[in-house]
Amino acid sequence: MDEITEKIENLRKQIRRHEYLYYVKSDPEISDTEFDMLLKELEALEKEHPELITADSPTQRVGGSVTSFETIVHRVPMLSIENSYSLPDIMEWVVRCEKQLNRSPFPVVAELKIDGVSGSFNYNNGQLISGATRGDGQKGDIITSNAKTIKSLPLKISSNLDIDVRGEIYTPRIVLEELNQKRLDEGLEPFKNCRNLTSGTIKSLNPAVAAERKLGVMVYGIAQAKELGFKKHSEALEFLKQQGFKLNQEIQVCNSVEEVKAFIDRIDVERNNFQFDIDGVVLKIDDLDKQEELGSTAKAPRWVIAYKFPQPRAKSKLINVEWRVGRSRITPVAWIEPVQLCGTTVSRASLHNIDQIREKDIRLGDYLLVEKAAYIIPYVVSSVKEDRTGNEKEIQIPEFCPVCGGKTTTTKDDEDGSTIVRCDNENCFGVKARRTTHFITQLEIENIGPQLIDRLLENKIINQPEDILKLTEAELASIDRMGIKSASKIVANIKKASEKPLFRLISAFGISNVGPVVSENISKAVHQSLEEFLEVSSEKLKNIEGVQEKIANNIIEFINNPNNQPFINAIKAWWQGPSPVELAAQKASNKLEGKSFVVTGEAIVPRRKLEDLIKQSGGQTKSSVSVKTDYLVIGSLENEDFVSNKKTKAIQLGKPIINEFELCNMVDVNIDTLK
Repeated sequence: MDEITEKIENLRKQIRRHEYLYYVKSDPEISDTEFDMLLKELEALEKEHPELITADSPTQRVGGSVTSFETIVHRVPMLSIENSYSLPDIMEWVVRCEKQLNRSPFPVVAELKIDGVSGSFNYNNGQLISGATRGDGQKGDIITSNAKTIKSLPLKISSNLDIDVRGEIYTPRIVLEELNQKRLDEGLEPFKNCRNLTSGTIKSLNPAVAAERKLGVMVYGIAQAKELGFKKHSEALEFLKQQGFKLNQEIQVCNSVEEVKAFIDRIDVERNNFQFDIDGVVLKIDDLDKQEELGSTAKAPRWVIAYKFPQPRAKSKLINVEWRVGRSRITPVAWIEPVQLCGTTVSRASLHNIDQIREKDIRLGDYLLVEKAAYIIPYVVSSVKEDRTGNEKEIQIPEFCPVCGGKTTTTKDDEDGSTIVRCDNENCFGVKARRTTHFITQLEIENIGPQLIDRLLENKIINQPEDILKLTEAELASIDRMGIKSASKIVANIKKASEKPLFRLISAFGISNVGPVVSENISKAVHQSLEEFLEVSSEKLKNIEGVQEKIANNIIEFINNPNNQPFINAIKAWWQGPSPVELAAQKASNKLEGKSFVVTGEAIVPRRKLEDLIKQSGGQTKSSVSVKTDYLVIGSLENEDFVSNKKTKAIQLGKPIINEFELCNMVDVNIDTLK
């Protein structure tokens, strides 16, 4: 071995060791700067001597982008795990196993149930060969490029065995918090939880995205453990630990139900202290012979069960109700005494509207039960009536707008009958801010969020939504903490939005009950012409699907209202619409023409973008499944246990069920272009 080769190998060994200490053991010996210097030195040497680059080099963790995912059939299926929700459920499982085995199923290995995405990682001759998602359990997407970016997953191990290592890919909580804060600052929708962020990241076609989001992996087994000579599951875990993999930080071999219960109780108390999300505990029979004897059902192994923790709740006192002014209504927010929930301090919670306040009989001074919806948005579940002292006060609808002081009005929603509280003062700061936010959101103008809109209004740089269209770099750069680079990006995004299709523009007008779906139907009826829309008759509108008489009246009233003419004129001067080339391309790519789709569940891209894709490709979207439905699209972030009326109806009618990746494949679109 010559001097350069030896130096490169020594650097690789050092870097691998420090990666292991940092990402697996959480016990670094050197600073981040020192680590980066080692990596840069290796990169420089490999650049000078490309013939010495190997697939397992630490520099090869981030590869190039791909256009789509290929699939792989799992050599050993990745089946589901049966869920339980109480100690009696676990007792029943133990008795069931004991009856089939004719002997005790203990010892049982208790592990944390990481709330992430399951993966399978093939190693052969000491090298990471491939990584794949669980998929449908039989086959999954190949994610090798993304898997290689995960620093806690070794690219090289000392064993030469051909093994499929199973593990859970997860996102650390701190990464979610930092990314969501950045997205909120940019006016983007935050990720709901770590699992959803993980799922979207691991399926990104660009490995650089996965590398930036600092995913982790905790392994929990070897698919071929018994065939390779292991006698116990715990032995396989110890082997993986010796090979440099990161295991659950809490693993316990239990010899009785009492020990299992003690483990579950302890983890329930400690789970908010972990740096990652868990949603329960997994129990596995340790003896691999017993596992084989118990076998599996069509869906799940009989030798494993998951205990799911109940959704965390906290009790706190309602101090005040803040009424927030929106574009079309004023909504209540509960201010409560600060309380710890899911590892964060909660002091506010959603009350939705006055109807829910009355239905739940929530009063000022009440103690409330608060949950976090999908571990992110706190909301009030109920009041604790038995804690009342008699001093509690009923919550009243505000008589005056909390922002401008003008009189409020109360009406009933035509669709669901809910009570709507409004401020009708068009010059109200709160109304202007929310109208502008709606305008920006519907036109999908990026990097302009609610906070920036408030600052633009406060500094009198804008006064109405249409003023956004004339913003200059100099005006934006005059705002505190706004650099010229960010200002230039925003101006470019505003110009880019002028080429949005007509239905986006109609939806952005903010006409009552005219959202993207109705706007799409209208834009087709007026032949994608803004001029034709502005001259449309009430009779023509009422003949359009989804447009009832009240909606038609709302549209005509908006168009003919003299107060809206400056807004409409500004739009006419700014909007260009899609270019003739884009329109021709859309027309030529009507691959979904005549097909009807229903979209449900959470996907890695917003649902409206999937619906836009369907419409732009000639298809139709509906809100419910019927005999006329051709496909039900269920977002890939939903697990196989996802239950909905739409899914049940689709199965009953024998309708094909696909996810967003399969939808994009139908029209030859790279899903990353929709993000």
